[in-house]
Amino acid sequence: MAQTKLMLQGSIAATALAVLAGVAGPVHAGPKFSDWSPSAPTGLAGGCPIESRSGNQLFVAGGFDGSLDIFYYQRTGRTDTFGDRTKVDDPVSKPPTAAGDVQDFCPTPLPGQALLFVSNRAGGCGGTDIYASRYNPGKDAWSEPRNLGCAPDGPNTAGNELSPSVVETAAGTLLYFSTGPDAASGYAAGQDIYESRMRVDGSFEPGMAVTELNTAAADRQPNVGRGGLEIVFASNRDADGIGDIWYASRNSVYEAWSAPVNLSDTVPFGTAANDESRPSFSWDLKRLYYGSGGVYLSTRKSGGDSD
Repeated sequence: MAQTKLMLQGSIAATALAVLAGVAGPVHAGPKFSDWSPSAPTGLAGGCPIESRSGNQLFVAGGFDGSLDIFYYQRTGRTDTFGDRTKVDDPVSKPPTAAGDVQDFCPTPLPGQALLFVSNRAGGCGGTDIYASRYNPGKDAWSEPRNLGCAPDGPNTAGNELSPSVVETAAGTLLYFSTGPDAASGYAAGQDIYESRMRVDGSFEPGMAVTELNTAAADRQPNVGRGGLEIVFASNRDADGIGDIWYASRNSVYEAWSAPVNLSDTVPFGTAANDESRPSFSWDLKRLYYGSGGVYLSTRKSGGDSD
């Protein structure tokens, strides 16, 4: 199968190297924050929810008749209500082809009006791959998405990559994602969490399994908080087989992650009968979104917040 390697040159390089270079310094997890509040439905449709860095956009995946596309909700401030949903048009959200529907989902906005997402469009490495695009305000258009590259040249594999999460840390720029078989058909066993490092040329290395987070169950859709010290992901590792939201932390990016804790049991998130999927942190680490038949939200306070 044809392979397209993304070296993150030109406009993509400006995003990945120049913009991401200032994304974050270390942020320590733990006592600086309160516990998460019980989650509540936002009334917003879609799955794979994730805020932009400003908090003024919420990207989701949604669609009709079996086709998934990428949308966003807009608001003017973090305490305001999101407005109507807008579709991110072609070439990001591809229309159906003669070969069938193209699935475009798991959006991840980056600074510089760039976007990572996954897609099963033709010309990839197999399954769903991670792609990158960037919005050009002058042309009111998105650039043609570029595949991040097939292993060993990049992180994409013959499996199904999900939920790219890019974080700038003291150890360099890291890409977290999950990959494995049958990702589109629910919590199929075999999905695991991987970490990829950005090379000096802006491309990403093949992923390495994050063994302390993975089990024989489906461990997928990771999102790493600013600074790289907190991670949330979805897993059906509990005996009931229901997809839940799991959380782990570490004191340094040079340490292993702590033993994951099931937030769906402790907060609680969602209901015992429904899968929860693709959790994500806001930039300020105070909001946690996830999908479960719509978008849900939990919040927490930092030590400097007033009641």
